[in-house]
Amino acid sequence: MLTNKCAVVVNDGMENSLLPSRFGEKATSTLLQYVLDSVWTVADEILVIFDEDPGLPLIESIAPFGVKVAIDRGGGSLLSRIVAGFKATHAENCLVVPSSAPFIKPNVIFQLFESVRGFDAAVPRWRSGKIEPLLAAYNKKAFLRAAARSKKKVLSSLVDKLSAVSYVDVERFLKPLDPELYSFFRVKDERDLRKARRIAQSRPR
Repeated sequence: MLTNKCAVVVNDGMENSLLPSRFGEKATSTLLQYVLDSVWTVADEILVIFDEDPGLPLIESIAPFGVKVAIDRGGGSLLSRIVAGFKATHAENCLVVPSSAPFIKPNVIFQLFESVRGFDAAVPRWRSGKIEPLLAAYNKKAFLRAAARSKKKVLSSLVDKLSAVSYVDVERFLKPLDPELYSFFRVKDERDLRKARRIAQSRPR
């Protein structure tokens, strides 16, 4: 079955970290569950990409979101995992999102999918010029062609290989949808995790 929009959630090592739950009676939820709760209402298909067997408990915890799981055994780089996800879907456009970004707003996801129409990619860009290729939407075929040609296995370098990129101004177009811009907050270490827990506790459930 052909799907138009696929979310490819890339495991980056923090997906099992726990936050206060926003899912009913549960006391805690993982970062990955937070991410999936944001993307499932927007994407037609969700793929979660791991670099090793995630284990049955994790699979069972994300099963209610209707996700598919793929394992990249081809080198373990971030780009390799994204390519594995893109190859596992028939969708025309794919959103890339890290498993460590628990506060992504569905409206931001929707805007990126809308912005990629007619382009090879829709990539958020800050006023400073910094881009966010790990929270971006891509045309699958264009991305895979560029990945096959690219000698550098770095996502930001691959974006430069794409011929038609829609750079989405973060402050102008995405901040109205996410005033605190928590969509771009990533949990990379214990300090970030403590901040994420404070944010989660302060947000309505």
